Amino acid sequence: MTTYALLIYRTSPGAAPLPEVEERQVFAGHRALQAEAAARSNLHAVARLDQPGTARTVKARAAGHDVTDGPFIEAKEWLVGFYLVDCDDEAQAIARAKQICSDPHHAIEVRPVDWRWRP
Repeated sequence: MTTYALLIYRTSPGAAPLPEVEERQVFAGHRALQAEAAARSNLHAVARLDQPGTARTVKARAAGHDVTDGPFIEAKEWLVGFYLVDCDDEAQAIARAKQICSDPHHAIEVRPVDWRWRP
């Protein structure tokens, strides 16, 4: 069993909130994945991140660190949330990503987690 990060990116600028019916449809896959993975004790974490304007970026420099506003690390997309979930293999991780990727303005990056630095 391998832990995978399912990183959820917004691929277009933020828009007005979805109507309630559409929001329920979009989040149905999320709720199903959370229930299924939690029932198997495969779910480590789920988080929905705040708007990009609340982010700060820290970069190492020769004379210390720079701290700037926003998540501006050379990307058009912005990270809106993530899952850390155990999967039998990459195919299951991709299937789970498809399950939560019903919003056409999102993309899910699937990446194995290396726990060697785990406390």
